[in-house]
Amino acid sequence: MEPRTQRELLDVPLSPGDPTFSLSYTHSVFHTEVVSEYQVRESGIVQVRETFTDPGYGMESSPDDVKGRLEQIDGHLRMELERPIPNLVVRVQRAQNNRITGLESMDLSQLLGDGPIAIRPTRICSPEG
Repeated sequence: MEPRTQRELLDVPLSPGDPTFSLSYTHSVFHTEVVSEYQVRESGIVQVRETFTDPGYGMESSPDDVKGRLEQIDGHLRMELERPIPNLVVRVQRAQNNRITGLESMDLSQLLGDGPIAIRPTRICSPEG
């Protein structure tokens, strides 16, 4: 949605049995892909994982992972999270290749142009419909 007016801009369908989606972008400093994964729950949106190759500025990572949430898999770092996001706002920029993936993958800057967007569940369906 448009953050100021709350006007719906795009509908991203998710699986009713597994209401998850990911946001991916190219990190502005390291120029590597970052993928953040989220679950839609009754309480709202929760970030559950982030996958990247280089820990960078503005990311939820640290080389001294005292909580043991960071693991290396196939040359990527993956951090398991349980981070509620009460207000998920993303600044879409063509240079960062912002994508959202639910049941399908969508290029956000191609569909919406550059600028901020708010991501909110519009309805939650049970597996029964």
